[in-house]
Amino acid sequence: MKASNLSSASRRINPKFSIALGFCLLAFNFVSAQGIPSSIGGLALTASTNNPTPGQQVKITAASYGTDIDSATLTWTVSGKIAQQGIGLTTLSVNAPAVGKTVTVSVTAVAQNGVTISNSISIGSGSIDLIMEPDGYVPPFFPGKLPLSYQNTVRVIAVPHLADSSGKEYDPKNLVYQWKKDSGTVLQDQSGYGKQSIEIVGDVIPRPYYLIVDASTRDGSAKAEGIVQVNPQSPSLSFYTSDPLYGTLFNKALGGLITIGSQKETSVLAVPYGFSKPVNKMGNLSLTWIINGTEHPELSSSDSVILRAPDNAGGSSQIELEIKNTANILQSADASFSAVFSPGNQTPATLIFGIPVAYAADT
Repeated sequence: MKASNLSSASRRINPKFSIALGFCLLAFNFVSAQGIPSSIGGLALTASTNNPTPGQQVKITAASYGTDIDSATLTWTVSGKIAQQGIGLTTLSVNAPAVGKTVTVSVTAVAQNGVTISNSISIGSGSIDLIMEPDGYVPPFFPGKLPLSYQNTVRVIAVPHLADSSGKEYDPKNLVYQWKKDSGTVLQDQSGYGKQSIEIVGDVIPRPYYLIVDASTRDGSAKAEGIVQVNPQSPSLSFYTSDPLYGTLFNKALGGLITIGSQKETSVLAVPYGFSKPVNKMGNLSLTWIINGTEHPELSSSDSVILRAPDNAGGSSQIELEIKNTANILQSADASFSAVFSPGNQTPATLIFGIPVAYAADT
């Protein structure tokens, strides 16, 4: 995700949302520019963003309600050096400094009648990395991270990068956090000193939302702000074959077709990605197996199937599976594949779910 300021993010809360998360490390965050806005002696200075990241361009605008500065001569300095000078130059763009550093921008306006007004601000920078950890099921040793599924809980961890004047970063455990959802509703129970992470339970009515976090030192001398879009979606279902020697081959999901040839027998495991379930049990999941158009309720607790082709058998069978979570009604998925048996006599193939059960194969 790209960095942007909070105001632009707020404008995107209500329109349609795109899926923006592979539910991996998110690092598009913000830190406050110190002293913005500022008004002294009738000259006000405002910045295009209060939350610049290191190197981000910040546009500073000067304004006065008592003096005509459009016809005045303005002199801008950055850290003591003149950056620009001229009549009516009411804006200046500077790059935010590195974390822990500040840039002082000063402007002096001399009006035609000789009146002189001036002001200055200091701009700092920093960032917050936001890490999302959804709690949906994945098989053992799964190397990736799934998107958040409907009605699941997501844990979001803030990793702020704020530093003192020497460049030493503050310990995240010693910062004060304020977590907000969407338009700014503060989540009081999960905000406070050292509360670096938050857990959000999925709503029954799913919709994308923004999660916003402010991190600051106890004295408020440094402050950061992070924002991330949370976009829940449906869980998924994949099939994997098992090898007698290596076990379940999780490195390659089964496509729409499996051929049972000389090996005579193949085991297929159904894996419900992103569902809310115990690691080694089906929990509240209900499985509906459909073989050649016929539903088999006696198989509702089985997540695997053994396909066996008798000698001289030929034909094919269509296997479908629908999974629903009876506790979280928004969690459901379905998938199917075809099992093709070696050509030969049209003897019905045997499909085994723990106990041998014969099903006729379509020829």
